[in-house]
Amino acid sequence: MTTPLNPLSSHQYWESLRSQGFCLPQCQACKEFHFYLRPACPACGSLDIKPVVTSGRGSVYSFSIVYRAPSAAFEKDVPYVVAIVATDEGPHLMTRLIKVKPEEVSVGMRVLVNGWRTRDEPTERASEGVAPPLFEPEPS
Repeated sequence: MTTPLNPLSSHQYWESLRSQGFCLPQCQACKEFHFYLRPACPACGSLDIKPVVTSGRGSVYSFSIVYRAPSAAFEKDVPYVVAIVATDEGPHLMTRLIKVKPEEVSVGMRVLVNGWRTRDEPTERASEGVAPPLFEPEPS
């Protein structure tokens, strides 16, 4: 089930993640996924954009290890990994990688969104993830 997005409502998008699971905006005209939220599809210009539950899987496209906390709130977390994840649906997301040692991260590493229901899981499963979504290594 999908809910139409008001092109300017990021609040509606984040609420759809909580209620539906890990979603990406998808153009209903050309079926292309995209991210970040836009008022029109970047591929065809359609205004018919809906959040669609996705696989939640992707691969590390690029990453950086953070050794110096940007503020006191992050001091307990260093070192940590900030990454660009290329989702299997196409869009690239900036995220943090968790449940992995920084020295074990590599470009191309397969990852899975943490705590969010995906299209491969029963709809009864509640999403417990945080926004923005975090990723972890995909089980082998």
